[in-house]
Amino acid sequence: MSVQYSPPNVLHPSDLARLQTLKAGSPLRSEDVSEAIDRLFATGEFENIAVEAEASGTGVIVRFVTVPTRYISSLTIQGKVVNPPNRGELMSVPQLLRGNAFHEADLNEAVDAIQKLLVANGLYEAKVTPDVKADDTGRQIFLTVLVHYGKRARYLMPIVHGDATLPLNTIARATGWRMFFINRWKKVTEARTRGGLSGILSRYEKDDRLKARVELEALDYDPQQRRVLPTLNLDPGPRVEIEALEAKVSRGVLKRYVPVFQEKSIDNDLLAEGARNLRDYFQSKGYFDTTVDFRTLMPESDLEKVEFVISQGPRYKIVHVEVAGNKYFDEETIRERMFIEPSSFYLRRGRYSEAFRKKDEENIANLYRSNGFRDVTVTSIRMPQYGGKADQIGVTMQIEEGPQWLVDKMTLNGVSEEVRGSLEAELASVPGQPFSEVSMAADRNRILTHYSSNGFPAAEFKAEWQPSGTPNHVNVIYTVTPGQQQFVREIIITGLGKTRRKLIDQRMTLHPGDPLSAVAQAATKKSLYDMGVFSRVDTAIENPDGDTNYKNLLYAFDEANRYNVSVGVGAQVGRFGTPSNTDLTSAGGSTGFSPQFSLNVSRLNFLGIGHTVSLRGVYSSLQKRVSASYFAPRFQNIDGRSVTFSVLYDQTLDIRTFGSKRQEASVQVSQQFSRATTGLFRIAYRRVSVSDVLIPVLLIPQLLQSVRLGIISANIARDRRDNSADPHRGSLNTADIGIAGRYIGSERNFGRALFRNATYYRLTKNITLARQTQFGVIAPFAAPPGLSEDASIPLPTRFFGGGADSSRAFPFNQAGPRDTGAPTVPGGPSSQPTGFPLGGNALVLNNVELRFPLLGQNIQGVAFHDMGNVYRTFKDISLRFHQRDNTDFDYAVHAVGFGLRYRTPIGPVRADLAYSVNPPSYLGFAGSAADLLQCGPAGSTLPACQSTPQSISHFQFFFSIGQTF
Repeated sequence: MSVQYSPPNVLHPSDLARLQTLKAGSPLRSEDVSEAIDRLFATGEFENIAVEAEASGTGVIVRFVTVPTRYISSLTIQGKVVNPPNRGELMSVPQLLRGNAFHEADLNEAVDAIQKLLVANGLYEAKVTPDVKADDTGRQIFLTVLVHYGKRARYLMPIVHGDATLPLNTIARATGWRMFFINRWKKVTEARTRGGLSGILSRYEKDDRLKARVELEALDYDPQQRRVLPTLNLDPGPRVEIEALEAKVSRGVLKRYVPVFQEKSIDNDLLAEGARNLRDYFQSKGYFDTTVDFRTLMPESDLEKVEFVISQGPRYKIVHVEVAGNKYFDEETIRERMFIEPSSFYLRRGRYSEAFRKKDEENIANLYRSNGFRDVTVTSIRMPQYGGKADQIGVTMQIEEGPQWLVDKMTLNGVSEEVRGSLEAELASVPGQPFSEVSMAADRNRILTHYSSNGFPAAEFKAEWQPSGTPNHVNVIYTVTPGQQQFVREIIITGLGKTRRKLIDQRMTLHPGDPLSAVAQAATKKSLYDMGVFSRVDTAIENPDGDTNYKNLLYAFDEANRYNVSVGVGAQVGRFGTPSNTDLTSAGGSTGFSPQFSLNVSRLNFLGIGHTVSLRGVYSSLQKRVSASYFAPRFQNIDGRSVTFSVLYDQTLDIRTFGSKRQEASVQVSQQFSRATTGLFRIAYRRVSVSDVLIPVLLIPQLLQSVRLGIISANIARDRRDNSADPHRGSLNTADIGIAGRYIGSERNFGRALFRNATYYRLTKNITLARQTQFGVIAPFAAPPGLSEDASIPLPTRFFGGGADSSRAFPFNQAGPRDTGAPTVPGGPSSQPTGFPLGGNALVLNNVELRFPLLGQNIQGVAFHDMGNVYRTFKDISLRFHQRDNTDFDYAVHAVGFGLRYRTPIGPVRADLAYSVNPPSYLGFAGSAADLLQCGPAGSTLPACQSTPQSISHFQFFFSIGQTF
């Protein structure tokens, strides 16, 4: 006997060998043939199986003629989507799941379901046409549903059955189906229909008819008018009056805390919940002894009354919360899990209620039980007249820990020796460790995750424990039943249009023959999403329930729009200035408003290899910038490594002294070493120059010339913040170090380093202490002839500070050295001082903020202290408090202040008012640049101009978006 299959290769050879009961050379028996057919059907890979027998020599050829199962590979909705329903809703209605067997009946049901969804949304004329295509083998089915929507119907005045008690026009207005003022009926949608029924219930609620019932009996479509006639059955029920006795409670509070208003229904369960909610409400206001009962009075005529009887008792303040009896955990660890809090600045009477008390007892007990204290008891003790005052109370959480239960022995059954060691190293319930159900549950998840990751989807886990003979010690027994291991047969990819297959293959961690790991499958899906070129990535296992060990793995893609365009509008408000030769009077700048417009255009998935080309532009009165970049992720096929090529033109006018221009080309390689740590290596060539110079007579020609800079730099960042937009805990450390020199084509030689350390501490659940320190230095060397080393640093390259994001003791870019009229080069002439900022080669800044809730959930208050300055050189850094004279700017300037933060989805909007404690004074000039040119240095024939004493204002105001740091 020999066995053949037509068509061949439907099953993987390993599966076929495992399932085959007929063996070549064996006697042919009918029961073996029947069993073989049953086993083949159990694989799910065949729609039909027939058996043919053919004599051959002294034996027989048994041939299984099969019709292989076809599988759904993709479902596509075509046609211009008229929302609602949106494309996602249309895709979710048919229960045609990727990887499942395809049947014509299922497709017909799916078409009917889509048709019903369209009709429910007023699209009665919609046509749904399915199309079925197969791949070359005929086993992968690609479904397309073409939807022609037609026009959406509109509502008509509804027909009302029952005793509505309301005029028909009032009911129509309550539905919201008719436009206000113009009285035109709206188009039908499923959500609008449901909203109309809810609107009628809300209208009855205004009349206190909380037992009203609204039923939609029919929606009759008139194709001639393209109108829908709703038929409603209304039962208004009696009026229900809910009131509070013995305590003043507003209607709004009752509606918020008594759920009958939200549920639009009344029963004893809802009323009991309302009583508990009202009790907790009053206890949160300091009435800790409040009790609330409810009673329903007998209906009279059309009125039914519900009364909440509230006994408030005296009002208290909780001034002391204590934890007693704890030995294993410190008090801070326990307090982190408690809702009860003593009174404070933002909790005037503290936080206490019966619900909070019970929740705190439960949370503390669970903390102990998860660490082996199975017999722990937690009780709260209320201490009246705490501190001798009748209106003050204290609360003690009394903990009786009991003995800690420990594991003496852990036995792991059903696990192979090659994985036993690695598994045992990850388990929590090992000898000497605390014993708890929480640890056992964690072990269960670890073990099943391990088996799932290695292709055992049906693995089973059983946990037992028994006393070990030592008091409070146990033996733990884990039994694992792995089941059959499954493997990847083939990876089938569909949906790629512009994207190259090579890009997908680079991200695939599963290959034919690998264990079918659910963990690797999900990780690959996430990695593909992270590329940013797909709007949808679906993965599925073909024939998931069939009795086969080799499964095809399906990945289906929807490519994202390749072009993204975003436009932004913003503004800056603060004390800043732009260069102007007409007036030199205000060297410290003036309060101004600068609108800003931005445009970003990105081309995703360039050339189909996942690269991105971007063009960005910013235009405002302070800055004009345009840049283009080419971003290549996964450089050299290494995770977390990317390379960016960019060119940039920037003209900035936010420094009072001069405007700066920069043209730059750079190459940057980025590497993410871990989730928190990222490194950058950059080579940049830029040409910097100054323009709109306010005080040209003070600048020697070398400072007015454009300068070419070649810079090699490296940056390392370690970000452990919990939320980069609004952090509450964690830290951020960055270091940026670079060098410019002739050997890389630079016309200036200097080293540059900037370090930043920021930490965030959650003092309580709602108060955060944030601090930041910045230190920077520029070290010039080999200065060109005619320039000192300090003066060889181009003006736009120097450190400038001051403003909302650095030191709020100064206006924008007003920190550091200023023009004092001193010679620019040794031995050069002195000139008239103007007091304009010149920047520096060193920087030390420190910011401290206390962030706390102020009003509600979205408004936060900030008290802050800023300290530091920009210094002429590293040697001039000083933290002294006082300015020696009006030519001394190398000292630490302090500012204190208060700010507001309003939480938004894009980050907090902030306003800061700062008081500069020791702002610098300086000598300025009252007049224009033309007036300045008429002045001469001491000893010259030109008349000397009179200097005017000026200083930075004590008060500074800033308005911007985002936290300071």
